[in-house]
Amino acid sequence: MPNGAFGDTGAGTLFQSRPEVVAVLSPDGRVRQVTESVADLLGHGPEALTGAPLDAHIHPDDVEQARLRLRLWTSAPADSIGRAMFRVRHADGGWRWLEVAARNELADPAIGGLLLNIRDISDRIALSERLRASEARYRTLAEAVPVGIMQADAGGQVLFVNARLAGITGLEPDRLHGSGWLDAVHPDDRGRVAAEWRLHPVGEPVATDFRFHDPDGTGTVRRVLCQRIRLEDGGTIATITDVSEYVHTANALRLSEARNEAILDTAADAILTVDESGVLISFNRAAEAMFGVSAGELLWRPLDRLIPLADLREEGGIPLKFAPGQTTALVARDRAAEAERVDGTRFPVELSVSASEVEGRRLYTAILRDVTERRRAQAELLAARDAAAAGDRAKSTFIAAMSHELRTPLNAVIGFSQLVEMQVGACTGNGQRNAQLLDCVSAIGQAGAQLLSIIDDILDMARVGAGGLSLVEGAVDLSAVVERAVADMGFHATHQGVTVEVAADGNLPPVRGDQRRLGQALEKLLSNAIKFSHRNASVSLTARLATDGWVELSVRDRGVGMRPEDIATALTPFLQLDQGATRHHEGLGLGLPLALHLVEAHGGTLRLDSAPGQGCTATIRLPPSRIMTIEDLLAMNSCR
Repeated sequence: MPNGAFGDTGAGTLFQSRPEVVAVLSPDGRVRQVTESVADLLGHGPEALTGAPLDAHIHPDDVEQARLRLRLWTSAPADSIGRAMFRVRHADGGWRWLEVAARNELADPAIGGLLLNIRDISDRIALSERLRASEARYRTLAEAVPVGIMQADAGGQVLFVNARLAGITGLEPDRLHGSGWLDAVHPDDRGRVAAEWRLHPVGEPVATDFRFHDPDGTGTVRRVLCQRIRLEDGGTIATITDVSEYVHTANALRLSEARNEAILDTAADAILTVDESGVLISFNRAAEAMFGVSAGELLWRPLDRLIPLADLREEGGIPLKFAPGQTTALVARDRAAEAERVDGTRFPVELSVSASEVEGRRLYTAILRDVTERRRAQAELLAARDAAAAGDRAKSTFIAAMSHELRTPLNAVIGFSQLVEMQVGACTGNGQRNAQLLDCVSAIGQAGAQLLSIIDDILDMARVGAGGLSLVEGAVDLSAVVERAVADMGFHATHQGVTVEVAADGNLPPVRGDQRRLGQALEKLLSNAIKFSHRNASVSLTARLATDGWVELSVRDRGVGMRPEDIATALTPFLQLDQGATRHHEGLGLGLPLALHLVEAHGGTLRLDSAPGQGCTATIRLPPSRIMTIEDLLAMNSCR
């Protein structure tokens, strides 16, 4: 018989004051006998259990297992021992975990049943459950934290890694156990990290930084911060924090700051920033040059000189409210102000100011430009403009005086030529001599009239340039204007050997305008067409009402023509396409420009269509608003 609980099986001594609980079960599972110590175990005395089936007190979840064990123990060989654990109800209503060692003593006449040795293991089970719960919480916590966790034994071999560390390294957790995690350390850092890993931390956590590099070459390099602390069993636990984004952000921030400083220092304009209390935060090199003081003397001090703080903030002192999601807004653009250099000299500036919010702190950034030279240049420009205006007035006065001075002798020349012409016509003595005198007199009259026309053109262009060209408006008969223009150009056309052909609508409506000026414009176009026509050629003049309601007067020649790109030059005063010393056509180049101004003064347009060798067509178009109705004519006549 073995020693222990089952060492003495005598019926008399088996139940005598034993500290452990001993019971005898019948083959059907009823309690035959039980020691007094059962009261300490389950709170029931022996009398409450004797004769009752044991499974009546077993936890429902454990009943089937207990019954199975009972059958196995009953059928087992004599003296064989079996073990089981199950829960039994305590007198207080709770449950106790019991460990049962059973020996088959059915063949022993003194016992005749299953001999049970019962021990309470509730505290051990509870401790085990708490341990498992603690380990579960630890693992849950380890998997939930946003940093990698690595646990190693006293020899430095890794026993546990969480999923975050696997994500940082890009490797499966199994590959990181033992010393496999060192394979993921960047080759350039591996030797240093291995040496530091062998040094056990003492006291405060030991921190080191290194890089992880996927040994398979499929991942990216990640910079990490590792902190280790020693455990009671000699092992260590380490946290691995991925600081790649932080390092990237810090590098980007440094790069941005360097770029901003480079921009500020290379800017031509002065740039400074103050906070809402007026403390100077930034001051670029252009500002140093502008104000004659270094940034080191002013930064982080109140800006109590150089420029009034009121000019760097909102007008009225009321802070500008930002729109939702906005942190920067323009406060002022091109604000005029006066600044003061460090030596006390004052100078004008223009500045633009923006306000921004940084962590609840309002900042004002101003861009200043010294406008001293611009103001001087503007003053000189205004003086030059006034001088030019005075020169234009003097020119106009001179042209008017010149016109008057030239008109006097010209009138005498023309008058005397007419007088001589009449006297020669009255004389009948020598016919041949009289004819020669008539030609001379006619040439004198023509030259005088041409010179007078040139003077009139110059005077009109001077009026146009000075804004003094005015219209004397009235009802204009365009048919009469056409007829008069053709008659006035008759001598010029005959002299050039050119025929003028007229095609005018018989129902041309009267228009409102200056009849003399419209006739003058038409004569300029006719004169230009005759001048550039070939000898024995013809010039066509048409007057009609266009389909769009505008009135059109067109003059077409079949002469030398010009290139389309030369039309703008032809309409510029004092410019001619034939500018050479051997040019073939006379004139000052005022005819077409003057006609253009006269037509535009009536709200009309002058269009030139031409091509080399195909002549030119000049078209005057007067708007429908110039056409007069019967009511307009009656109203005009009633006002006279």
